[in-house]
Amino acid sequence: MTLENLWIPTVVICTGPFMDSAFVHSRSFGNGGFQPVSIPHPLGGLVLDDVNQRAASIHDQIVAALTGGP
Repeated sequence: MTLENLWIPTVVICTGPFMDSAFVHSRSFGNGGFQPVSIPHPLGGLVLDDVNQRAASIHDQIVAALTGGP
């Protein structure tokens, strides 16, 4: 949130169970419009290839969050 509040585009990536926490934190730091990107849960125990596949699946959402795109 510190970076966002300094106008540095930032993306928080978290799994579904942590999305509520991400929204609470963004509001408590004065950035209620911040939109975290959700990645499928869980990440723990995955091999690197599986993590890479999950990251690739949200690539467009990350770019949109950073650029203000659709």
